[in-house]
Amino acid sequence: MSAGRNTAAARRSATRQAGGGTTEGGGQRFGRIIDRQPSGSGPGGRMGTYFVRDDEAGVTFSFSYADIVTEGFRTIRTGERVRFLTNNADPSHAIYVIRLDLPDVEDYYK
Repeated sequence: MSAGRNTAAARRSATRQAGGGTTEGGGQRFGRIIDRQPSGSGPGGRMGTYFVRDDEAGVTFSFSYADIVTEGFRTIRTGERVRFLTNNADPSHAIYVIRLDLPDVEDYYK
């Protein structure tokens, strides 16, 4: 087994032990970003807390930019659709937030 696989397995195990993962609803959730509250920290004061509303349950969860899973910049905008999990240790916190409405790369280079 390679070192990368060992590290990933250890991370999954640590997440399970720390109470991470999904709530009793199980599996992934889908929702929309409804708000962002800047905290004034980070480079240029751009870090903040984001809020996502679960499409099915209507419950609102918070998350930080560190919870956004993406390649490149961790940018997310109000109104975007996302997929996420919730954390058993903190049920009001979304984790592993993935953008579903990815912009077309061509639009950025016109």
